[in-house]
Amino acid sequence: MTITSPRLSTAVQMLLLAVLCGSSLTSAQSRTPDRVPPTAPTNLVVTATTEQSVSIAWGPSTDNSGRFSYIICCAASTVTVGQTVTSHTLEGLQSGKTYVLRVYAKDAAGNLSKSSNAVTVTLPGTLAAPTKPDVQLLDVGPTHTSLTWSSTDDGPTIWYTISIDGQAVSTVNSRTGTFTCAAVLVPTGCVPLNQDTTYTFTVRARDVDGNLSPVSDPLFVTTRPANPNDHTPPTAPTNITVETNGGFALVRWDPSTDDFAPQPLIRYDVYVNSALRAVVVGNTIAEFESEPGDGAITIIAVDTADNESVPGM
Repeated sequence: MTITSPRLSTAVQMLLLAVLCGSSLTSAQSRTPDRVPPTAPTNLVVTATTEQSVSIAWGPSTDNSGRFSYIICCAASTVTVGQTVTSHTLEGLQSGKTYVLRVYAKDAAGNLSKSSNAVTVTLPGTLAAPTKPDVQLLDVGPTHTSLTWSSTDDGPTIWYTISIDGQAVSTVNSRTGTFTCAAVLVPTGCVPLNQDTTYTFTVRARDVDGNLSPVSDPLFVTTRPANPNDHTPPTAPTNITVETNGGFALVRWDPSTDDFAPQPLIRYDVYVNSALRAVVVGNTIAEFESEPGDGAITIIAVDTADNESVPGM
């Protein structure tokens, strides 16, 4: 018969428990998320500049994971480079502009370091304004004119301010526009262009830094006279609905049709208790201030020859 020593049995149990606990501890440690960020890049310096670029260098970061990358901020865009890179040239910048640059390190777990020191650099040259816009006529009718314009700039975006007879009517970043109103590009409550009338259009460009171009050469546009054979008014607006909210009325309706004027050129005069409250062109929605007790709303469609429909109610 074999007799097991109680001391030996206890020792074996202790050894087995130690092995099991050690394994569990190692497994738990392997599942612990990495919350330690890399160290911050150091000694960020500018090493060279041109009118459209800046070269920088910095001291390396370290991280417990051994895997990280650098994020360079904040020029034209944020740039990411690998962990073995400690210098970089940022290109496509604007001459004469001042930039403040920083570098961060980010590890594979997404931990972001503190930033490096900031460096401020002003590129050689002067801030370039957009060129003077070139404005061309695309189309003209009795109550509308379509234009195109263009300018160039060293920045990514150009905004254009269009003026009619010296008054700014719209600012857009597109290069074409159809004007049926002398107030805004998208007609919502404006005074339409009149038939057989000469208007002066000018355009001025602005870049993202606020630099303004010279004003374009004036473009003189004379709208056409109304069609002498157009005597038929548009159909009346239908399915008029009204929503009120916070002292405003939002009115919608189905579009009218006309034998000559396309729908985008049909004007709608919106009345409340026979008082004109809004004018829109080519649109079938109007918003205006309302008061408790406002009465019936009627809408009259007007074509490019000033023929008026019967009121829609």
